Amino acid sequence: MTEQDNLEKPEAKAQQVADHRTAPQTWSRGDENLDYPFGEDVPDAENTFEIAKGVHWARIPLPWSLDHINVYLFDEGDGWTVVDTGSRGDRGREAWEQLEKGLMGGRPIKRIIATHLHPDHLGLAGWLVERHGAEFCITQTEYLMAQHLWMSASSDFPDEEIDFFFKAGVNPDLEQMIRSAGFGNFKKGVHKLPYQYTRLEDGSEITIGGRRWRVLVGRGHSPEHACLLCMDEPLMISGDQILPQITSNVSVYAREPLANPLGHWIASLERMKQIEIDPLVMPSHGPVFRNLHNRLDTLVNSHIGKLEKLYEWCAESRSPVDTFPALFKRKITGFDFFMALGEAIAHLHLLEALGLLERDFDGSVYSFKAAGNMEATDIVAATLQLPGMALRKIEEALS
Repeated sequence: MTEQDNLEKPEAKAQQVADHRTAPQTWSRGDENLDYPFGEDVPDAENTFEIAKGVHWARIPLPWSLDHINVYLFDEGDGWTVVDTGSRGDRGREAWEQLEKGLMGGRPIKRIIATHLHPDHLGLAGWLVERHGAEFCITQTEYLMAQHLWMSASSDFPDEEIDFFFKAGVNPDLEQMIRSAGFGNFKKGVHKLPYQYTRLEDGSEITIGGRRWRVLVGRGHSPEHACLLCMDEPLMISGDQILPQITSNVSVYAREPLANPLGHWIASLERMKQIEIDPLVMPSHGPVFRNLHNRLDTLVNSHIGKLEKLYEWCAESRSPVDTFPALFKRKITGFDFFMALGEAIAHLHLLEALGLLERDFDGSVYSFKAAGNMEATDIVAATLQLPGMALRKIEEALS
């Protein structure tokens, strides 16, 4: 997370209600202004924030460099609905046990909603379902992909994965190191998933905490990510689709080596711009915030900037690994290398789909070279015209 400037903390503290309909303090962040009702204050499992009546914001610790996930608990009277869970592990379970004894007052979790399949979002869903007998809600693609990843975990690294890395320019000398990591990292972070689930679909309506919410699907970071827009108050659960201080990883993976997730990502963010209200946005990481449309503009523009740099860098033929200097400002090491590789390929594939890069294969490694003339102002419109990118209008999902 990006460290904030030192500012005076607001009066609202743990367990107090922040009125999201008033004008909170504004923190300037470069080319955007986001409003953070709680300033620098953040919750944990013991000290939660009530951000609207009966809507509580808590944090579950994560064992990674991204050290937390925001979870949201909705008071249903005789129990609770929770959105996202944290990853499998002792620290996460202990945080939920603390919430059960504290905020939740011994009342059960009746329903668990997972925004998408990543371990920090549904890793403890199965454990909480077993513990409370809760209903589990998620989109179908996310559920099926999560089950596939969980059940296909193995100590053996698939040859197809290795081949994918080598064709992208990874040094073959690293093969033994890659294989030694095994292929079970997803399962390590995810408790056995619930056998049954309730499907969320784009445009479907769900009542949470006495309010009506509509599911709005986004793509790119994951295949069928569920955001939730409240129809009764200016509130929005954005998951990882819209984060205030970082941008979500958008990657190509070996299972779908020709995918164009960055196209889906940009199309999804452009679709979110059709939301007419300015809701209090409840993200999965970082603070709750307002000024949604400013953030959407910044997220899209940041990728357009990367695409421009990448196109210029590819005046000479480049493998995906060779593109890192154009896309990343720091040296990439460890596990971050493979996330960066997936993201680099995603940017290459979008430019290729737009006819701005040509692909070559020398029998071992793919390379890409600039073609045509790139106009940054045309990228979004051209992306929306690619097959399968455009989603139905927000007004159709809300009608």
